[in-house]
Amino acid sequence: AIRNPVTGLTYTPQYVPLFIAAAQEGDLYPNDQLWNGLTPLPSAMSVGATWKPATAERVGTVMGSELKAIGINLLFGPSLDVLDTPHPENSEDQGTRSFGGDPYWVGEMGKAYIRGIHQGSGKQVAVIAKNFPGRGNADRSPEEEIATVRTTAEQLKANELLPFTAVAGYAPSADAAADGLLVTHIRYSGFQGTIRSTTRPISFDTTALDQVFALPGLTSWRKDGGILVSDNLGGLGLRRFYDPTDQAFDARMVARDAILGGNDLLYVDTNFVSTGDADSYATLLRTLDFLAQKYREDQAFAARVDASVTRLLTLK
Repeated sequence: AIRNPVTGLTYTPQYVPLFIAAAQEGDLYPNDQLWNGLTPLPSAMSVGATWKPATAERVGTVMGSELKAIGINLLFGPSLDVLDTPHPENSEDQGTRSFGGDPYWVGEMGKAYIRGIHQGSGKQVAVIAKNFPGRGNADRSPEEEIATVRTTAEQLKANELLPFTAVAGYAPSADAAADGLLVTHIRYSGFQGTIRSTTRPISFDTTALDQVFALPGLTSWRKDGGILVSDNLGGLGLRRFYDPTDQAFDARMVARDAILGGNDLLYVDTNFVSTGDADSYATLLRTLDFLAQKYREDQAFAARVDASVTRLLTLK
């Protein structure tokens, strides 16, 4: 037991495992992060082209078994984007990373694939489906510029959201349900009833995100502990959203906004560097210090963080 020098109370530390994550979408480079020593698996589109959920489940079973064997316990995937508007002329085209262009069948394949991951890993690999709430209609990569998609809430519900609700509140079993959703940086015009109104990137827009999670199929999943993971917070598109000239970037504010927006887990890469910092490591230290101070001083922020920590610890 350890004695807290401030409170005088003693406690026994509990081991909390780390999340060790990977993105494996099949078809090797550039869609897989791990290329050697694993079974080469087909792309999502190849699996979707079979029109057989059993095939998706089998591929997921192999993936889950091998990821567990090498110590991976968090999978960023599968992509549940509905590829009904391909953009082969630019870098955002989902290509073979999507199960297809029919929202119902993307959901069916997604459920089967996730069930395979969970069963193959003995429920030791958590699945983070992406890119919520769907960016199949986006015409640009969020790594380059935040896309704006014109859609109503009803259109979103009937198309892009359908596969996500299929692996959330409408999943037929716990094995077929995603453990979390990766929230993409995308804006919506017309989403809140008027075409003149455009959301912030939905990953940072609490009002818009709450509106989405008020829909059937998502409310119960979120209440039952489903986690939200932010998309990359260091991408050029997000940097340009905060400063179109890309001359000033305050990573601390971005991390704060992502937490307040509703994300439980923040994803950053080596481009997550504040203006004036030497590298991403220096930025991460400053960001953590800033968030810790805000946690101590802001009760509402602390409650928001506590809720996320509870979800994450429960999943672990």
